[in-house]
Amino acid sequence: MSFQTLWYKTKLPGYVIDGFVEESKNFEVTPATIKDNVLQIETRNSKTCWISQSHWIAGFCHHYINLANQYNYEYDIVKTPDRPLQYTVYDEGEHYNWHVDTIDEVEGGLIRKLSFTIQLSSPEEYSGGELQFLDDGNHTFFAPKERGTIIIFDSRMRHRVKKVRSGTRKSIVGWVEGPRWK
Repeated sequence: MSFQTLWYKTKLPGYVIDGFVEESKNFEVTPATIKDNVLQIETRNSKTCWISQSHWIAGFCHHYINLANQYNYEYDIVKTPDRPLQYTVYDEGEHYNWHVDTIDEVEGGLIRKLSFTIQLSSPEEYSGGELQFLDDGNHTFFAPKERGTIIIFDSRMRHRVKKVRSGTRKSIVGWVEGPRWK
């Protein structure tokens, strides 16, 4: 049986996450845009910046993605070294409404097949901001908020980040692509 969503409570030490978060202070985060570089805060209100696939954090992510794909999804995926990861910051009042991560086609004839999120903030650092999913049976559930957890899911699955009520939620988001479904 295949699951639409998996998560791993990684063994990534807190000081490594702290190091990445400290490094992120040098990133230029700007308001997230949705389509054609247009700010649409009713749909998405957060700040983002892009991280190269050559960054060490990408290798960490792909280790868990490959595990999930090998033991659960078995999708035909390819590593696309030119596709960056997204560092995302949600402050109080910010959110991302229901959406899917699929897009018709990315460069090279590939489509998004798997999405992932790494929790960088601990649950005590913010309230609200839950990553919520809607499954095929119209049931909703929340991903764990534990720091260092990586959540991997089918890019066709509806999900959202609920409004942050207080504090700041930080995460890394990315996508894995493959040829069109057969």
